[in-house]
Amino acid sequence: MKYRPEIDGLRAIAVLAVIVYHADNTFLRGGFLGVDVFFVISGFLISQLIAEDLRLGRFTFRNFYERRARRILPALFVVLATCIPFALAWMLPSQLADFGKGLVAASLFSSNFLFWSDTGYFMADADLNPLLHTWSLAVEEQFYLFFPLAALLAWKVSQRFAAILLVASMVASFAACLYFATSAPAANFYLLPTRAWELLAGGISMMVARQFAQKPVTVAKPVATILATLGLFAVISSLLLLDASTPVPSLSTLPLVVGTSLILVFAVGNTPVASLLSWRPLVAMGLISYSAYLWHLPVLVFARLYDSTPPSIPYVLGLIALSILLATLTYHFVEKPFRKRNKSAVISLRGLVSVLLGAGVSLAVVGVVLAMGLTNPHRDPSVFSDPEIEAKLATNYGLSEDCEGAFTLSPNCRTSDTPGVLLWGDSFSMHLAEAIEVGTKWQGMVQHTKSVCAPIPGLSVVTPEYPDAWARGCLDFNEQVLAWLADQPSIKYVVMSSPFGLIYNELLLANGEHVTEGQQELVRQSLLETSRKLKAMGKSLVVVSPPPVTGENIGQCLAATLRSGRSDDSCDYTRSDFHPASTAKIDFLRTLDPEISVLYLEDFLCPNGVCDTMIGSTFMFRDDGHLSIEGSRYLGTHTDFMRKIIAKSNLGYGA
Repeated sequence: MKYRPEIDGLRAIAVLAVIVYHADNTFLRGGFLGVDVFFVISGFLISQLIAEDLRLGRFTFRNFYERRARRILPALFVVLATCIPFALAWMLPSQLADFGKGLVAASLFSSNFLFWSDTGYFMADADLNPLLHTWSLAVEEQFYLFFPLAALLAWKVSQRFAAILLVASMVASFAACLYFATSAPAANFYLLPTRAWELLAGGISMMVARQFAQKPVTVAKPVATILATLGLFAVISSLLLLDASTPVPSLSTLPLVVGTSLILVFAVGNTPVASLLSWRPLVAMGLISYSAYLWHLPVLVFARLYDSTPPSIPYVLGLIALSILLATLTYHFVEKPFRKRNKSAVISLRGLVSVLLGAGVSLAVVGVVLAMGLTNPHRDPSVFSDPEIEAKLATNYGLSEDCEGAFTLSPNCRTSDTPGVLLWGDSFSMHLAEAIEVGTKWQGMVQHTKSVCAPIPGLSVVTPEYPDAWARGCLDFNEQVLAWLADQPSIKYVVMSSPFGLIYNELLLANGEHVTEGQQELVRQSLLETSRKLKAMGKSLVVVSPPPVTGENIGQCLAATLRSGRSDDSCDYTRSDFHPASTAKIDFLRTLDPEISVLYLEDFLCPNGVCDTMIGSTFMFRDDGHLSIEGSRYLGTHTDFMRKIIAKSNLGYGA
């Protein structure tokens, strides 16, 4: 195949977008879509390779898979093996077990299935998973299992039939993607059936490019220039304008895929876009793009695990530079030597199979050992042991994990048969349970909570991770709580909390309508109406604000502090460090006064303008915003938190 440097230039844009996104997802919010660009490029090149071999009558599955193995496995296995000692040194036991699962999945090219069932790409803990990016390699390898055979069989019928089958398959995959983008967004993101259309779009681009190459260049160049420019504009615009709230893949990512295809087809010869993408620094980056993709996330994640304090811009740039340096070394000393298939090859096919099979099995075995928790890595005995740290960072479900997912009357979610206090909300209500339980020994409490489901009757957030079906469940949950409350005369105080992300996100209303404007007023009106209903029942509502946070993972910062022996106050922060979104949500709650009583956690956690994240040996936080179990207990035992709630209530102690 004729080498096209402009394709390496396009690869460079794609991989740099992904790296920048993972380094700081506030700078290039759509950078993760660089993976979609890679899919189209891969489909184009693989289709070109197979078509050329079929045309010349030299296609064999042995040659095809040998090329893929030499191209993909050596660098991947080097990166996976390098990650192991850092994981042993810096990960907590549960993180190490998850890493082990990822190691097995990456070795078997099934990471997409693991992360589909286990981890959302945009979830809070995703930035501590060094192997999360291997899901895309799994999708490609699964595509390579089916595509060559389908191409061969279709080619034997006719080239026309092969083209028709390719287009039909792409349309079917795209239709599935449109359906599952809202009904099953995680499966849509991770699995091959709804990703295949992007790879197949590359195959169709290859067919169009072959036809275009047969036309007179003098006629085609003006058209090529316009179409390639439009393609580059579509790619850059998508990377800049789309973000994690966009269903991926979906109709919203179609311009990106079409734009990539236009570049592959029409950015040829001396067209302006081809010249731009053939710029030597871009081409050089494109050549190492695969290794750069492999290295960047482990480098960034292990840096976060070692030191969770907010990184400076020079520090982040240094990590990116380190990733590129490692990629350069891997390209020259691993990728290039293993790719050789002639007599000068550093390893024969038989040797290649032996080495790669041995490496893959070894990595999988290590992964199983780590996943089963069979390791006992050496730790510094002068600090907390990892199990102790992990206990401090355990998920805070409140009274019980039984209270986390649905409306329940489980006895584990109450401390009395006639409770006086109801705790209602999402995980930001759960993390208050210990504090409230301490202060309600004399009257008891009951907990009705559902993760991510804010206690705002008639409204539910809708996101790619939480689509309409989930949102309807949230609406039903809140209605169940209200209906249950009407028959609970013992309850006098209703405590609500949430991060109140609804004021920024798309909402689903009880009537099925979707709303993207005026969310603050809708939330305000719902809370006011709920307060009126509760007063009519003889109950009083108090809303507790979320903690003011910085956007950094405070729990991981505290864990790293203990492991490294840094000062106990190294993770503390002040009001000037509050994240703007956190401040905006608290400001919104201030607009509810005096109609609704609001208690601000800032007054308890940051009494002198400094938010203590670790008091004595107590971790106050477990992650980027939730109180730890012991932190919540500290709030209840060392402050007048529950007394302030009752004081805020218009019922007072005499109720």
